[in-house]
Amino acid sequence: MKLNLFVAWSAYGLALTTILMIALTLVAAGYGFEGWAVVAAIAAVVALGAAFGLVSGTIRRDHRRHFDTPHLF
Repeated sequence: MKLNLFVAWSAYGLALTTILMIALTLVAAGYGFEGWAVVAAIAAVVALGAAFGLVSGTIRRDHRRHFDTPHLF
């Protein structure tokens, strides 16, 4: 299933983006840049939410069409 493979790679990319944004949040907060820390924290939450949304939407689609949800990897 091409969609499941696309969603898997996209979710992994967004998870890595979330980790990067959390690191940027900590660095910005440590150096005293509160505005950039807030921006990076919001970006981390959005990326994590998008990853969960992609995966849960694909699983819901598979169940609705009576497909067995395959292991993504």
